[in-house]
This record gives sequence, structure tokens and C-alpha cells, in this order.
Amino acid sequence: MAQGISRPRLIVMTALALILTACATQEGYRQRAALHLGHSADSLVIERGSPVARDYLSDGSEVWTYFVAEQRHDPGGYTTIPRERRIVWIDRYGREHVRIEQYEETVYTPPRSWMVECETRFVISPDGIVRDFRFEGDACRAPELS
Repeated sequence: MAQGISRPRLIVMTALALILTACATQEGYRQRAALHLGHSADSLVIERGSPVARDYLSDGSEVWTYFVAEQRHDPGGYTTIPRERRIVWIDRYGREHVRIEQYEETVYTPPRSWMVECETRFVISPDGIVRDFRFEGDACRAPELS
């Protein structure tokens, strides 16, 4: 194998990434954010810290915004991809023949890094109770509650 990550190590890293990704979902994030509904805004501050922004609604409610940015990294490496090709030829008697060849191709994927973000907005009623929430972004993921 060429330089880079060994195949067994790449398989383990890929499996680990799939397991971690499979456990953390947007549904899990929704479930965890929903735990704040009906509770005091104080518990939200204790759990998540101070919001990055506070906006006021006409009914006296507030919208508290929380923002998270995470850097993700893919180490890249070499992967082997099974391939197949069909070779068709006509012999001297005019009969068509087909031969299928199977082979493997090694492909290099360079390392890459990217940012993902999550913005969560909680609606706090005038009496200080969490009434609603919305979120968006690729970083809005958490393990699902059982």
C-alpha cells in the first residue's frame, strides 16, 4: 500500500466515525432542547450559559439565541474501490463474446477541514418560562434519548 493511513486503521477510523455520527442526530438535539420547555429560563442559563443575543417580542417575550461553531476534520487517506469492466469482442465467425474483469482501484482522498454551526433560539415568556425553541445548522446534533 502507498504512503498514508494503513487499511486496517482506516477501517477502524471509518467505523468509529459512523458509530459516532449514528448516535448523534438532529432528533437527539431536538429531544434535548425540548427538555427545557416549561422550565425556568434560569435553568437554561445554568445548562447552556449566557445567550449570545437577546431579542424582544411585542408580547413581552424574549428570544435567546445560542450559537456554536465546531471544526470537523476528515484525515483522508487511501481507499480501495472494487471495479468491474466489460470487454466485448467479435470473433472471426461473427459471434459476440463478453468477458467481465473485476479489479480494485486505490483512490487517495486528501485531508480536509470544515466548520459546522448550530444556532438555537429559545422563546422565554414574560414570566421567565421557556415556551418554544427553534434550531438550524449541521452542528445541531446530540445523542438521542432512550
